Amino acid sequence: MALTWDDLIIENITPDQFRRWIEPWSGVVTGQIAPSLMSRFGTWFLRRPEGYVDMLDVFTGAVERIADTYEGFIADVNRQQWQEDYLLSRLVLCLHEADMIPGPAECYALVPHPAFGGPNPFNGDVVDPQFVMVMLVFVWQSVCAQSVA
Repeated sequence: MALTWDDLIIENITPDQFRRWIEPWSGVVTGQIAPSLMSRFGTWFLRRPEGYVDMLDVFTGAVERIADTYEGFIADVNRQQWQEDYLLSRLVLCLHEADMIPGPAECYALVPHPAFGGPNPFNGDVVDPQFVMVMLVFVWQSVCAQSVA
């Protein structure tokens, strides 16, 4: 089974979706931002007017610069190792094989959230599909923001 971009990321986020989905993070993400893309686990990759790209890790609430330029970010996104590390492509493949496939405004949610003892794949934790469910993006963003507050 081969994954497509739609299996790994959410792109073409409308302005209304962006405002609604990022709103729970208003105390964490400051300054001017625009969505670049979102992983299917809800991790944001945000463009800044200065040209760099930040990542909002929804498992910890941390915001960090992930690329100094948008062009560099796009080059990274196209590398397989980057997709495995940041888009969790191997886990997405396992979830697809288990027939867990989110729709256009849905993403994967870890239950319980890592802040409450659930696995954190960015820390190298193995994630069993039993700890994953499909959830509306807005709901997952709210759960994550409240969990790390």
